[in-house]
Amino acid sequence: MSTLAVFIALGGSSYAAYSISGSQIKNRSIIGLKLRHNTLTGTQIREASLAAVPRAFNAARVGGLTSQDLKIKCPPDTLPAAGVCVERTARPPAAYGSAVSTCMLVGTPQAPGRRLPTYNELAAAFSAVDPAPGGELTSSVYPSSTSPGHVDALYITDKSGAVGVTPDTAAGSKAYRCVTEPLN
Repeated sequence: MSTLAVFIALGGSSYAAYSISGSQIKNRSIIGLKLRHNTLTGTQIREASLAAVPRAFNAARVGGLTSQDLKIKCPPDTLPAAGVCVERTARPPAAYGSAVSTCMLVGTPQAPGRRLPTYNELAAAFSAVDPAPGGELTSSVYPSSTSPGHVDALYITDKSGAVGVTPDTAAGSKAYRCVTEPLN
């Protein structure tokens, strides 16, 4: 009789193991302790609901730096754009050569001077500020087609990134902004 009871007990559990399918189990009816280790994936787990790993005290850092440490730090009169710091306010119109000279003097002698922005740097800045009326100078220059030995400067005319060229003369004066490297 006891042999029969053992046989039924063993046979019954093996029958249950082979006869229960996943469709017969109610959702959320099996506790986590009953699951085999490493059987759940991101498909079954909503990662946003998980807390930080208790022993990962440095998980929010990269090379020991916090996200705040990694942000571009710019001087007060500038804003970050395309990896540099661009002045928030356009300077009054000037010829290309005069604009370059003015930017070189900003911040000296305690720090290196500034420079005119590239097309990409200025275009990126225009996502945060409006271009001056008539456009703004970039650092790009080309040999003048009308005045041999002189240059024409590229300028951006509007937020869409449209461009024009202007001679490096008083008549070709455009507003401009200087850029500098981040402080960090």
